[in-house]
Amino acid sequence: MKNVRFALMAVAVTLAAGTAVATNLQNKAERAEIKYYKTSTGEFAVAGIKDYDYVCAWDHFGTCTYTFDSATGTYKPSEAGKILFLR
Repeated sequence: MKNVRFALMAVAVTLAAGTAVATNLQNKAERAEIKYYKTSTGEFAVAGIKDYDYVCAWDHFGTCTYTFDSATGTYKPSEAGKILFLR
């Protein structure tokens, strides 16, 4: 019984560590992408650094930032909200 309990604990710890690493890598990849915003003329411009140059305020139907998909050549929504510039 003790061996089974130890094995289950080892699996649980390994699974938790793997999940933490995968989440961290995903967040870093999202931060590394260049974020764009849609201007009033409909063109896309570089937004800058989140929480330094801009923040995304809550907005029910708006899109705060976009990322460029080089495979299709289009801009895809990245974050929901309304962009507010800090600088």
